[in-house]
Amino acid sequence: MKIEFLYSKATGRSEKAEEAMRMAIESIDPTIEVFYTEVFDSEDARAKKFLGSPSIRVDGIDVEYGEREPDEYQAGTRYYNTPEGWKPYPHAKLIANTILERQAKTQK
Repeated sequence: MKIEFLYSKATGRSEKAEEAMRMAIESIDPTIEVFYTEVFDSEDARAKKFLGSPSIRVDGIDVEYGEREPDEYQAGTRYYNTPEGWKPYPHAKLIANTILERQAKTQK
């Protein structure tokens, strides 16, 4: 399993997003490896299918959109609908659920 943490050069890596990702990984499998990818500009965002900073993918699948990603790519800040309202980082449960879904699909 591969987790990719994509972030914009302009906004940097989000401490709260990294904390949510760490919590999700530690609750399921602390051996999961994380790869960090910096996105430099809007052209690079289109090339990497970057949905905004930060974006987290599990085995290539976006934690929020799953396999139904929109075709709109941008290098700015991304917001997630969380139980606490709109935040510029995903909730740990969203990340954990994606990890569990990907594990279940690969074990079939």
